[in-house]
Amino acid sequence: MTLKDLNQEKDEESLKKHKEELELNEKHLSLIYDSVSEVIFLLAVEPDDRFRFISVNRAFLAVTGLNREQVVSKRIEQVLPETAHALVISKYKEAITENKTVFWEQTSTYPAGELVGTVTVTPVWNAEGVCTYIVGTVHDLTERKKAEEQIRFLSSVFEQSADGMAIVNMEGNLLFVNDAWVSMHGYEKAEELLGQNLSVFHNEDQLKNDVEAFNRKVKEKGHNNGEVGHIRRDSTIFPTQMTSTLLRDENDNPIAIAGVATDITVRKKMDETLRIAHENNRTILDKAPFDVVVISRDRKIKWVNDTALKMAGMENGDIMFGKNCGEYLCPAQQNECPILDKGQQVDNSERIFRRKDGKEMPIIKTVAEVNMDGEDVLLETFVDITERKHPEEQLNMFKSFAETSNQGMGWADIDGNIVYTNSALAKLFGEKDQKVPLGKNVAATYYPEDEQQRLREKVFPCVFKDGAWSGELMIRQTSGKLIPTQNSLFCIRNEVSEPIFFANIVMDITERKQAEEDIQKLNDELEQRVIERTAELEEKNKDLERMLKAFVRREVRMAELKEQIDELEKDVESGKKAGDMKT
Repeated sequence: MTLKDLNQEKDEESLKKHKEELELNEKHLSLIYDSVSEVIFLLAVEPDDRFRFISVNRAFLAVTGLNREQVVSKRIEQVLPETAHALVISKYKEAITENKTVFWEQTSTYPAGELVGTVTVTPVWNAEGVCTYIVGTVHDLTERKKAEEQIRFLSSVFEQSADGMAIVNMEGNLLFVNDAWVSMHGYEKAEELLGQNLSVFHNEDQLKNDVEAFNRKVKEKGHNNGEVGHIRRDSTIFPTQMTSTLLRDENDNPIAIAGVATDITVRKKMDETLRIAHENNRTILDKAPFDVVVISRDRKIKWVNDTALKMAGMENGDIMFGKNCGEYLCPAQQNECPILDKGQQVDNSERIFRRKDGKEMPIIKTVAEVNMDGEDVLLETFVDITERKHPEEQLNMFKSFAETSNQGMGWADIDGNIVYTNSALAKLFGEKDQKVPLGKNVAATYYPEDEQQRLREKVFPCVFKDGAWSGELMIRQTSGKLIPTQNSLFCIRNEVSEPIFFANIVMDITERKQAEEDIQKLNDELEQRVIERTAELEEKNKDLERMLKAFVRREVRMAELKEQIDELEKDVESGKKAGDMKT
């Protein structure tokens, strides 16, 4: 073999080696190209401002929902949505004309859905100085945009909520308050409160008796619900129903406490009015939606209503009548009764209720000393709060507000299709699994026809025009049952003030309506009794007047007769004297 042949063989081996390395590099580049999460595409630049897809990576196909045959070798007008053509062509021309990398944000709709991303394009030039290709990438912002929209939306919802909402750090200093919280406590702006300690909303007694114990339970259990006294800026006291949740970071470390406060002044006054109005009306008490028990001062059970019987797990109250209350209802030891032995006042206090089977349940209890049928007794009313004691799932800061609220919350798009509801609203709608199918039209699904017309013609136009509407509406549950509710609707707008959603905060006012009806019924009965008694008295007065007139006439007649008798006696006497004289 000649030297020439050896050199040729060596060149061929070297060429083969370089070729294999090139193929390996291409495979590596292809592997990297298709493995990166960023969308990458390569466009060929053609005459007359035309651009054609030469290559796209797997990420491009994944986010658009297109296959490779629908993209590669196709002009951009055949692949991109028509609404994007003018924008992208202008950006491609800008990159080529100014020989620079161009960035812009773009929203487009593909088979896979709406894609929001930051697009970057860079021109590629050949040796002759002609732009032959454009390399482009897209950074997908879809999820981030959705998250930002949700946070902005939730922020708007809670800013407009009728409930006071606040967040404090673990030292009790305010990080956030909504407008309802600010006005509820007599302030004008949130800035007056941020950074201050929550102690500004309570007096010393409230801090000692309510707040410290309440927040201790929040930190121990992760949440708490109950009545807490507050004060306004002018130091006036008012009661609230508080729901608080411990917020944690991604490492499960506690970072803040979120609280929702509802002013229950009206509810407290209504409870007292109901208690007085129903004091001796056992029929109403027996049908009341809360538990009622009458205990004699010697600790014997005298009477229970149907609700209390069911809660005790019994069908017949005769079994417990006359028995010691500690045996059936209260786990307090002998001579340890808070009322009879210790002289305590029990008003909306958390206590324990004992069922027939021995199971103990948490209740909110009120005890009043009343006189019933001439006997001093204890009237005990209470409600089961077992459900409120159950552990609640930790949610993000804003959703924890909605899910722990005792009021229904939800929102829908401008066509009325449901986007979100919390469990309270789902329950109010009568959904057994406490989940509302998203996308349903809220008016058509959960409101009767007359209320649907009212929503279309009056409520929704008012919400979109004025931004808010408040009033009563009847809800139709899935079972067909109609529930009276108090609604606070308001409009949610985007950055350019266009209406995109409307939100609703809903409260069941069945008990309030029933209370109003019961009080009206009592008033009507009292008024009727007054009318009947007045008529009876008037009739008796007439009878008395007739009797008095008859009595007067009789007395006058008796006087006249007496005078006549006296005259006759005088005449007789005169006659006798005249006879004696003749004799």
